[in-house]
Amino acid sequence: MEQLQILIADDSEFMRIAYKRILESQSNLRVVAMASNGKEAVQKAAESAPDVAILDIRMPKVDGIKVAHDILKRRPDTGIVIISAYDDLSFVADLMQSGAARKAYLLKNSLSDISELIRIVEAVNQGHTVLDSGIVHKMARLYCKHSESLSADLTETEQDLLGLMAEGYDDAYICRNLHMDQGQVENKSNSLYNKFGITEGTSQERRIKAIQAFVDQIHLVPLSMASNTVG
Repeated sequence: MEQLQILIADDSEFMRIAYKRILESQSNLRVVAMASNGKEAVQKAAESAPDVAILDIRMPKVDGIKVAHDILKRRPDTGIVIISAYDDLSFVADLMQSGAARKAYLLKNSLSDISELIRIVEAVNQGHTVLDSGIVHKMARLYCKHSESLSADLTETEQDLLGLMAEGYDDAYICRNLHMDQGQVENKSNSLYNKFGITEGTSQERRIKAIQAFVDQIHLVPLSMASNTVG
């Protein structure tokens, strides 16, 4: 089995080692480089050409989102996992500005089950988008409060469906969570895609486009509502 090559960048040595130990508990994952600041992360990414880069958002010298964009300029297919103490939706929008595929934005205080990082790294490497459940819920609240300003009028079920898609769950999980069969989920998904004007592409491509459209809604509401931070 081919191993996924991973870069870890965090100014906390404890966190770098913790992530490394968890990831390398899987035989298909290998940490090929670690960095303690943003500048070093960009350099090591250029040297090691990782499949996935795990980046702390707040690092000395260069912040994680800028590092992500620098890495993607050189290797556009690199998966990006941002781990942040901030639920600021403008950070999410900045990360996704060049597209949502192969990107994840996670909150540190939600990553209590650190083994969940394995699922997310593998999902991002496969081209998926994953947003922290806390981010998804905040976006949903924003959506409900400012629905008259937004471009798609989603039903409550469609919002729930889009939220589960944005958290990176597959159709089997979504069926169980929403108590629907596969046909019902497909029908609801198609309705959701149509409301965003998404009519072409594979199922995964349309899902990513829908998540991107969801993130793009951040720009349609007052900035003060989208930039409330924690921590």
